[in-house]
Amino acid sequence: MSEQRVLPHGEWPSPLTAESVATGSGGKSWPSGVGEETWWCANDPATATVRLLRTAPGHAPEPVLPVGASVRNRSLGYGGRPYAVRPGSDGAPHLLVFSDHRDQRLYSAGTAPLGTGGTSVPVPLTPADQPGYETCWADPVFTPDGTEVWLVREVTRAARRPDEDPAPRTGRDIVAVPLDGSAATAPDRLRVVGRSHHFLSTPRISPDGQHLAWLGWDHPRMPWETTDLMVAPLNDGVAGEPVRALGGGAVSVSQAAWAPDGTLYAMADPDGWANLFRLTPAPDGTWHAECVLPMEQECAGALWRVGASWFAATAAGVVLRHGVGEQRLALWDPTDGTLRDLAPGWTEFGADLWADDRAAVVLSASPTLGRAVLRVPLDGGDPVRCDGERDTAYDAWRSVPERRIAKGADGREVQYVYYPPTNPDCTGPADEAPPLLIHVHGGPTSSNGAAPDGEFSLFCSRGFAVAAVDYGGSTGYGRAYRDRLRHTWGVTDVEDSVTVAGELAAAGLADPARTAIRGGSAGGWTTLAALTSTDAFCCGAVYYPISDPETWICGQTHDFESRYMEYLVGKLPEDQERFDRVSPIRKAGQITSPLVMLQGADDFICRPDQAEHIVDAVARRGLWHRYLLFEGEGHGFRQASSVSASLRAEAELYGHAMGIRVDLSDTLSAERR
Repeated sequence: MSEQRVLPHGEWPSPLTAESVATGSGGKSWPSGVGEETWWCANDPATATVRLLRTAPGHAPEPVLPVGASVRNRSLGYGGRPYAVRPGSDGAPHLLVFSDHRDQRLYSAGTAPLGTGGTSVPVPLTPADQPGYETCWADPVFTPDGTEVWLVREVTRAARRPDEDPAPRTGRDIVAVPLDGSAATAPDRLRVVGRSHHFLSTPRISPDGQHLAWLGWDHPRMPWETTDLMVAPLNDGVAGEPVRALGGGAVSVSQAAWAPDGTLYAMADPDGWANLFRLTPAPDGTWHAECVLPMEQECAGALWRVGASWFAATAAGVVLRHGVGEQRLALWDPTDGTLRDLAPGWTEFGADLWADDRAAVVLSASPTLGRAVLRVPLDGGDPVRCDGERDTAYDAWRSVPERRIAKGADGREVQYVYYPPTNPDCTGPADEAPPLLIHVHGGPTSSNGAAPDGEFSLFCSRGFAVAAVDYGGSTGYGRAYRDRLRHTWGVTDVEDSVTVAGELAAAGLADPARTAIRGGSAGGWTTLAALTSTDAFCCGAVYYPISDPETWICGQTHDFESRYMEYLVGKLPEDQERFDRVSPIRKAGQITSPLVMLQGADDFICRPDQAEHIVDAVARRGLWHRYLLFEGEGHGFRQASSVSASLRAEAELYGHAMGIRVDLSDTLSAERR
């Protein structure tokens, strides 16, 4: 390797471009297995659809459905598990049931095993919506007799006025859908199996078909505050009177699943950590819950999507992930209580784990191994990447993250992931600290994984540092860490971001005069709150934010989060002063730093008017800004053109605010030419 050139941070030549990062920005979700086959969903930035893919030993990944199908739904606003597959016997086609985003209806199709044929033309299982209504179908499970699929149906009536509360016009049931397609034209063939709470998730039928378990919760609580695990006897395909088997009060049950032997397991956090429980029925019809794997580690995250799963109960034991921040995948043996590691070297595992008696399939990552759809044998064999080999061509320009802990002024710990400037050809001047981007995740009940990130590396390869902050309120560190955000949103998240920026500056790893903040959704809120309440950041990149917590309540957002402000900020009118104190729109006149605002025109969670309130305020004051409104985009950008345009807008912002030339084209190849 030739000697590194000394160039100003932020101006290093790099082969990573906004377009290449955008092209590879599609995420993966909902992995599962069918015999030797591995299935998963993949966002396609070229078409803004979600493809269903599958592979098997000796076969490259291939799409299951025709071009145009988009396997996702809008349940809870963020989507739930959109498909289920039942294997065929003796070489017969597998039966696929899936929801198509184009019309939100449920469909079925026969899929021949890989190498023996294709997929039949999908046929609808549910009726089309009547005008003024939208129905979502999520988390399908096949009945033991194979004649129906049961899942959560969410029906929302269109608002009759702009401020109409979404809760009274949204209803959810567990519904049986016949697999013969008769309900597509005869809605009376649909059967309500069970109902309990305003919100429902994860219906699971016991192996003997005698019981149904599901999760439920009601406004104003969010599912990471409290949920009920309900269990009901089944009589002629309908749930009887349900009982609460676990949860309630200050206990959140994030998942439940039946083992093949009929044992019911669940993840719950009565001791402040989401741990594994085993439930056994009592003679009086109640259920006894026993924590079988107590530890001060998180074995589950926050329930944002219907059907999210962090463990799987199999005949070989319970496959689960555990850890604090960094995670491990393990197999728990119910006979002796031992825990055996399954995927050494992998440190991040997704919230959609699937397993049968032979293997687990899960979205996995590590700082050095990248991200993968991973198939993990339960017998101790080596994990296998199913979505293709990792592209190593630009490894030298990809920043390798590391987990760190900063200490706030009051001594509290702030978790974060640090991405250093990384370029094999360049280094910065010895007397110059790099510019820093503080990244704030959404949620706010979410977290950052320590894995390679294309957007971060785009900037790190040019001489920036990035710190992804798991501020108080983030998941993965126990309930006490998460509850630090209760009634302090706009304060704790900002303070923790400032703490991380200050610690990196004190260590000489960041230039405090060239420190920016960026984030989307709840991260967009924190970015705005930081720009209105502190001078720690020279600029901000704001993606589809919440800017006015008062108008975001009820009619200004979807049902799932319409009462979330009661946890994050407080109740109205009694907490009006607190709302005024933290609301970015109320303090927009205090923004003195430039910003870019990036918004989807079709976003129904954080609607464009939330962003435009801020844009109008800064425009009236003549503050430098850019506003990009992307047609066809919702809450989170799926089109490659939107992602690349957003990254270029960020580069323009940082160049203007930091006095450097940030070029996101392939400057390395240009130089070599």
